[in-house]
Amino acid sequence: MTQIKICGLMRPADVVMVNRAQPDAIGMVFAPGRRRQITVATARQLAQQLDSRIRRVGVFTTNQLSEILALVQQHIIQVVQLHAAVDDPRIASLMAAHVPVIQAMPPANATQCQADYLLLDNARPGSGQVLDWNQLQSQRLVRPFILAGGLTPTNVVTAINKLHPAMVDVASGVETAGNKDREKIDLMVQRAHQTGVSAPLLTRNMEELA
Repeated sequence: MTQIKICGLMRPADVVMVNRAQPDAIGMVFAPGRRRQITVATARQLAQQLDSRIRRVGVFTTNQLSEILALVQQHIIQVVQLHAAVDDPRIASLMAAHVPVIQAMPPANATQCQADYLLLDNARPGSGQVLDWNQLQSQRLVRPFILAGGLTPTNVVTAINKLHPAMVDVASGVETAGNKDREKIDLMVQRAHQTGVSAPLLTRNMEELA
């Protein structure tokens, strides 16, 4: 099976959907100015309602390190996903604090990942644009990675079979008119879990976050 993260939860109704579908992780966006950005109060409410077996990832861009650490310390999130420069000093600070870090970057920078996990995405995350899968194939990435960028229930099986990611990450691909869609989430999780081979390293590390 391939692990899956449903990103961009905003409403209690979204939590009901993912609790039913059982993805491996969810993402809550704290990045300023993003359409799916939520407040700390909303994130706390969603985290309290979420099935404890599903990992909670916070998505950040320019946020201050203190803000990120506070969300971890309050047990609102368990993992940090950072969209930032390759050498961002927050990565080292978070890892020194034993906070698992996903570093999101475009494929051209994939070999420069400094974090625990590598997430491949567009330069404009959440745009729904599909990455160049042929380019990724030619790079022959040796570390387990998370694949994002325009994934949908229609193309996720092809993406997994072609690129063999350890995890897939989806936001707009399971939405209808800007809101999470129960049927799309169910189908996306089912197809990811039925396809590919799980990477033991990523599986083990994510389970240690419980």
